[in-house]
Amino acid sequence: MTIINEHSLLELDPSNTRFVDARNVFMNAQKTEELINREPFTNTTHVPETPYMVSAAGNGHNKGRSPVPYGKVIHTLYNDLMKDVDTIVIFSFDSSFHHTRLYYLFELYGLESTLYIGSKDVLQSFLKTVTTLPVKLSSEFNARELELNSTIYMTMDEVKEAIKNKKHLLIDVRDYKRYIGSGDALDLKSGHIPTAVNIPNASLYVDGNLSLDSIPDQLELIKKFDFVTVSCGSGMSATPMFVFLKYHNVPVKLYGGSFSEWITDDQNEIETSVNTLESRVDRIE
Repeated sequence: MTIINEHSLLELDPSNTRFVDARNVFMNAQKTEELINREPFTNTTHVPETPYMVSAAGNGHNKGRSPVPYGKVIHTLYNDLMKDVDTIVIFSFDSSFHHTRLYYLFELYGLESTLYIGSKDVLQSFLKTVTTLPVKLSSEFNARELELNSTIYMTMDEVKEAIKNKKHLLIDVRDYKRYIGSGDALDLKSGHIPTAVNIPNASLYVDGNLSLDSIPDQLELIKKFDFVTVSCGSGMSATPMFVFLKYHNVPVKLYGGSFSEWITDDQNEIETSVNTLESRVDRIE
């Protein structure tokens, strides 16, 4: 795991680094284009959400709303981005989860990348010194298929088994109202997977940037569990929590399909009652 801030950014070679603009508006290509045009980042390559971070339905590793792309897609993308450089640096801002999603996908398939978490102004200034050219991304994916790393990925069947283990912790990062079943604009059902505790994604951010120093008290309790799974609506917004916990050496996996896949099986139970982190810890002590 390689994460840099605005200080270590300045140590990079601007002639041998490609900067990857992962800014996207979730599920909205038109607004994404407007965002990129309104605030361009010079000397960067933009990676759209689809098909590189989210595959088409039925063409990925799960049945959720945002299926994980197959390895050949990510491998092709990686080959494009690594053309004539040794390092790729992924960035996004405004409380985004697209940079952590792309970073996670590269790690899922064993591909090395760097995640930037730092000042937007410092990055904008540094980009003026970058001499590597933007690249055109492939639309055909002929690279060899890569096997995903099962040590950081959870399937629905694996989640069904894991939640039976009291030493396993499932974290749901969605908004509290969605967690307790007060309605869901994105999914047909509302509530959460049994045993899940709620730590909203927003709690990890300070001034629009992921903070690796956030939720210290909760982190101490999380570390009491043998293994942790992070979940959200479709596997996108849980990636900041994955990165945060991995950075702090917590054994963590992402449930790729998350709640949107969980509800595709009518036999799966859905809870609306609140599970606190403290009550979950009490069960194992």
